[in-house]
Amino acid sequence: MEEDKYTLAGWLAVAQAALLPVLVVVAIIEGVAAAKLLRNRGLFFGFSDLLMLVSSVLAVYLLLMFRKLLRERYGYHDLDLLIMLSIWCLIMSQAVQIALSVLLWVLWPVDQILFAIVYVVFLTGALVTTGIVDILIAVKLLKVKENFGEYIRGFAYVTMAAGICEVSVLLCPFAFLLMPVSMIILALVFFRDQREVEFV
Repeated sequence: MEEDKYTLAGWLAVAQAALLPVLVVVAIIEGVAAAKLLRNRGLFFGFSDLLMLVSSVLAVYLLLMFRKLLRERYGYHDLDLLIMLSIWCLIMSQAVQIALSVLLWVLWPVDQILFAIVYVVFLTGALVTTGIVDILIAVKLLKVKENFGEYIRGFAYVTMAAGICEVSVLLCPFAFLLMPVSMIILALVFFRDQREVEFV
């Protein structure tokens, strides 16, 4: 039963890895369409918003399952707080983004320069905060003396790289490229980690 539970998490991690590039492409297409067809007013809620909601729910579930795996298989609880912080950062950033979209729709027309500044400040704050949390998670995983196995360590290295890109802000496109990679490695953790534990 436990194996089935983590197998499901593994397949959902694969789904998340496939969903992330699609989300980026759809968001770009909708942004261009909004700028041309709606005179920069923007789409209130489009298909990309639905995909973002699905992706966020998947991310929360996968983080919780990763925390559960670390607890059950290794008795490791040191990441509990950071994982919950990562979840709350995700939820809060989504809430603020929705609030900004609603404000843009309700208050239109708005000073586009002012709105752009507000959005850039929000995006920068969200990226830096997420990046710091990702780096801390990676550091804690890499410092552990227990036999976590190559997949968890690989996940930690990719998470570290993504966190550094997020904190730098300017390199954030590389962080988006690394996210599907981290999801694939996380899927391998869910699929194969049990075997590593059995044979170590």
